[in-house]
Amino acid sequence: MDHHPTRFDLNLIRALVAIYETRSVTQAAERLGLTQPTISHSLARLREVYGDRLFSRGSAGLVPTAVAERLYEQLSVALHAIEGTLDATAAFDPFSSTRRFRIALSDIGSLFFTPPLLRRFQTIAPRIQVEFVQLSGGLQDDLARGTLDLAIGNLPSLHTHSRNQLLFHERYVCLMADNYPGVGESIDLETFSRARHVMVSSPASGHALVDGALAERGVQRNVVALVPQFSVLPSLLEDSDLVVVLPSRVAQLYARERRLRTVELPVPIAGFEVRLHWHARQDAAPAHRWLREEVMRDLSGL
Repeated sequence: MDHHPTRFDLNLIRALVAIYETRSVTQAAERLGLTQPTISHSLARLREVYGDRLFSRGSAGLVPTAVAERLYEQLSVALHAIEGTLDATAAFDPFSSTRRFRIALSDIGSLFFTPPLLRRFQTIAPRIQVEFVQLSGGLQDDLARGTLDLAIGNLPSLHTHSRNQLLFHERYVCLMADNYPGVGESIDLETFSRARHVMVSSPASGHALVDGALAERGVQRNVVALVPQFSVLPSLLEDSDLVVVLPSRVAQLYARERRLRTVELPVPIAGFEVRLHWHARQDAAPAHRWLREEVMRDLSGL
């Protein structure tokens, strides 16, 4: 039997890339919309072609060999380029498409952006799959490889390395219980400095920007608690003397849902831009263009 690597089809490359990225035959099958035996067969074929085990079982999933690492680096780029040429000429019907998209967001972005996007997609593209992932340090490479379709957030480091479009301008406010003692329509600097602050420790929280701006004005917050995620804040703040500084849209969302209210900060802090980022290779792809337009339509007015 001829096992020359030029004789296998594109689906084998897709299988290898999916297994590498998910570290799981089962998850790779789900991503590609195939059965687990089909992916297992593809992996067996790849092992035969390359004369290497490619993956071994580890405590956290499949572990790639050195050969698999090298193949992924080369084949993921090739796969993205090939699929890009196919996407550029293929019509895209969102209502019937089963395509999978990956969008990177911060945890606060997930809270605010995911519900409206999913509601919209369920109506106009009910069969597509959308995977929302956390922002990471490898965004530029992920967008370039095509393992990530979009990144959304305040990401100035990506501005010169991606196509991007402004979604909206955002600013910081102070969120507290609606019965917070001693605060009326606004909070003065002395009360703000003395207040018991909760801070989100996530790297993408933006608190470093806030503290830097406050420090320039000689203001230091009295931080009494660090929490890993924004989702815990409403239950902590309600009927308490705790306060938090966070972007206005999420603060207003929490205030509508719980017994909370927002007030302006006692010192001016520069706002920031929330932008949509993608790789230049995706500009002409109909499916990707549709995704970008939908995200812009659904999120820019929020």
